[in-house]
Amino acid sequence: MAKTTRTFLLAAAGIALGVCGLCALPPVGGFLLGRAVASVLVFPGLGQGLAAGTAVTLVVYAVLLTCGAYVAFRWSGFGASRIGLLVCWGLAGGPAGVLAVLLWARGHGVPFDGYARYAASWGMATALLAALLTMAATRLLPAPTGDGPPVPEDEQDPASADKPTIRKGTSAKETPAAPRKGAPAKETPPTGRKATPAKEPSATGRKATSVTGRKRAPRVREQSSGSVRRLVFHPRSWVLPCLVAGWAVVWSVLVRDRQPLMAWLPLSLSYFTQVAVVLASIAAGYVEGTLRRRLPVEGRPGRAFVLAWISASVAPVVYAAVVAIDLGMRERLLAAPLNPAWIAEYAADLGAVLVAEPVQVALPPLALALAAVGVQAVPPLRRAAAGEPDPVRTDRRWALLVAGAALALTYFCLAVTSRFPLLTRRTFDAETPAMVRALALLSPPDPVLGVTAVVWSWATTAMFAVATAGLVYVAVRGQLVRLFPASSYVVLVGALALATALAWTVGGMIGRAVTGEEPVGISPAAQATEFAAFVVPVFAALLFIVHSQVGVSRFAKIVDLENEQTWEQATERYRAWRDRTRDHVPSWRERGVIAGMAAAGALVPLVLAGALMPLVSLMGAGSAHGLGAGGGLGFPVPSLVGPVADALTCAAYLVLLAGLVFVSLMRVNLRERRWSVWAAVWGASVVAGMAAGLATPAGLLLGLVAGPFAVAGVVAGPLLVGRRRVLVVAGAVLLLVTAAPLVRRAPAGVPLTITTATWRTQAPGLTVEISYPVVAGGSDAARVGAALVAPVRAYVEQLLRRHREDPSRDPAPATSPGTSGTTGPVTSGTTDPRTGPALARATGQAAGPTAGATTGTTPGPATGSAAGLVTGGYTVVRNDAGVVSVRYALSGEVGRAVTYGRAEGRVLEVRDLFVPAAFTPTGRRQLAGALRPLMPKGHVPRTVSLDSDRLLVNLAPGAVEFAFGRDYFCAPCAPVTVRVPDARLTGLRRG
Repeated sequence: MAKTTRTFLLAAAGIALGVCGLCALPPVGGFLLGRAVASVLVFPGLGQGLAAGTAVTLVVYAVLLTCGAYVAFRWSGFGASRIGLLVCWGLAGGPAGVLAVLLWARGHGVPFDGYARYAASWGMATALLAALLTMAATRLLPAPTGDGPPVPEDEQDPASADKPTIRKGTSAKETPAAPRKGAPAKETPPTGRKATPAKEPSATGRKATSVTGRKRAPRVREQSSGSVRRLVFHPRSWVLPCLVAGWAVVWSVLVRDRQPLMAWLPLSLSYFTQVAVVLASIAAGYVEGTLRRRLPVEGRPGRAFVLAWISASVAPVVYAAVVAIDLGMRERLLAAPLNPAWIAEYAADLGAVLVAEPVQVALPPLALALAAVGVQAVPPLRRAAAGEPDPVRTDRRWALLVAGAALALTYFCLAVTSRFPLLTRRTFDAETPAMVRALALLSPPDPVLGVTAVVWSWATTAMFAVATAGLVYVAVRGQLVRLFPASSYVVLVGALALATALAWTVGGMIGRAVTGEEPVGISPAAQATEFAAFVVPVFAALLFIVHSQVGVSRFAKIVDLENEQTWEQATERYRAWRDRTRDHVPSWRERGVIAGMAAAGALVPLVLAGALMPLVSLMGAGSAHGLGAGGGLGFPVPSLVGPVADALTCAAYLVLLAGLVFVSLMRVNLRERRWSVWAAVWGASVVAGMAAGLATPAGLLLGLVAGPFAVAGVVAGPLLVGRRRVLVVAGAVLLLVTAAPLVRRAPAGVPLTITTATWRTQAPGLTVEISYPVVAGGSDAARVGAALVAPVRAYVEQLLRRHREDPSRDPAPATSPGTSGTTGPVTSGTTDPRTGPALARATGQAAGPTAGATTGTTPGPATGSAAGLVTGGYTVVRNDAGVVSVRYALSGEVGRAVTYGRAEGRVLEVRDLFVPAAFTPTGRRQLAGALRPLMPKGHVPRTVSLDSDRLLVNLAPGAVEFAFGRDYFCAPCAPVTVRVPDARLTGLRRG
């Protein structure tokens, strides 16, 4: 062993000195500098300083390299592994190169900073080349020091205590010593393992040693009291990741300029650098754990140090790989994914990030490994014995790991979306892909959005992170140990959807409490709905992969698949485990009963929503443009006793809820994890509401509001078993509440009460003042009000989006709309006002008496572009028991027309008002003929297209109002509004 090791080390030192000396010669170094890869072998101080000083530096480097690499290889336990030897030589090459170049710079009185960029790479490259040449020349390896963990003394075989050890890599052939006289004969137990009787004390009183003279591990120390305490090294897996992340924070914040030799993972306010540090810490911990499983470190601090050194050296590479994504590669990848040019750009960026702080691959990993071993060597006050994994229940560590993955996904989404101004400034529109718009919920807001929008966005993001971590933890904690359970994906989707709904509503409430107002031009409701529809399934799939990986590793430990077994043995163990856990799996009958109770509980709010409409109106119509548009509670809950569309939505919701609950509880621990059952039911309610509502905010709110009632049904179900009287009374109450709206209908011909409110919004260089109707007085007031205010909300959002894209652009172009000449008195708070008060300001004329069926023309509204003022108003064209029709006059727009059918329970489109024949060429000419006698002078319609974007159509009492925009019939034609009686539209109108 001694001869083999000495030969290899002398050859390695000589070859390393020869390689670095050859490359330090000016002719050779100058030749290599012109080569891309070979240039790293050139000494950083090429052609500078004294030749004797350079020679001494190279000798010092060769000695440091050889000694450090051999110590690392001796402690590592890699055995006769050539790859392990290369790893150890590469590890030692970085610090040896940095220290040698630092010595050379100090000796010549030159600053080290100019050479630090190449010192570590030169040392590592030279070390690797020297190791390869040495192995090729000598065909030898240093003698290994043993494999595997140490054997405790109380488990050692006394027959082998004095047996000489034969080690790989040596040529000596030792003959095993004869058994000690009087020693018991070895017997083979039924399991096939060797018996390990208690060790007898040595006759000489000395500890057993190997032929190399090295003492056996573990060491023992005799105390005066006679007791013996074993000095065992207890590694802790969390120490190294904490040191990696902690030193990155400390160096970046406190000692960045004072300690350049300890530079480590530079941090900044960029999300990508923060994510890179977190991922580098996780990677270091993962690599260390993997190496420890292959090479146990119990009782071997030296091996633990080498493995920690290797793991810490991985962190800068992971950091550079993540940060390089945010550099020039991203644009090339998005422009041409199949072009390999982005790969070359990425590789160049990765190398640039690594050499930006070149010593981070040399000295800091060595220092962090030393610190980690020092912390890990502290004996624990109490160490619980490792027990067997639970074959039925998921433990806390499993759930924490998946919850941590959910937080990591959230932060990674923030980091990715922070690089896209389209998302940070919320400048996307309806033409932007839905998947891109959906990411806006977790996109950090740009400060240009204003304080209100920033607070609301961060409150929503923080609430999502907290809710996601908690709900995912509860969901995973309640799962039974299974291999790839498909039902776990459904549970994770429900948990993330519930977290999204809570982030939208609770985050909006927090934002309103802090700022006192709502964000204008941004709709958190739409963002949350799109996020739940498009992003949540992807997030759940990623978490399902993490959950399944943990489950596979846990399953391997349960059935003991890590040892060498045949397929038949593994199959037999798997069947035994299935039989053992069969009693904990819920039956289909149990799941069916719970699903039915959940649907029965969710039925209560669906019935009460129609019978107790004032409560729903209080929830939904309190602030039509504020909390309803952006915050979360302005969307009325559908009711079973409402319109047909609402009844169908509620029925679909109940069916989907029962089905999702039935599927979600397939692998849930019903008997011991009640919180998990409740969370799964509420999450299934949100998913069912989204699906039944066709991914609308109202559907998301339906699932969120009805979810607690479904949970209450699950909780109260077992308590009501056998109590028929209670069930009969509850059913009768529900029946009476359901029949109340059917018995007591609003008198025919009574219109809704419409009052006026003003939407005021201010931004730098922009002021918006638009009047809109507020509806009250009927069971459908909340729904009608939300439908009437929707055009104003869409207009303001589009206006603010254009203003964020280009603040210097005129907020309201000069193309003004046509407005109605049928205006009337305007007083806020009156019943059925004909016009909002802002219409007079928008049109530039005073309110006048109603013109009936006469025609009229008015000038377009003033744009207010000089002062950045945008105004608008509305006209109530019809308000009765059947229809509510409103037309808006908006600056820079053709206007908006909204006709709500109270009997249909929805907004009526133009194609709902006219027969299909009216949209054909013949119908267009017929409609033009009906309008021609009522048109003012100069307006001669030949055809009228009902689906034109410059024509607004409203229903009036016994008539239809047509508002034509400017230049509709001819170039100088002014806007005009015509009210046409239904009698003139025979054959064209529906009904």
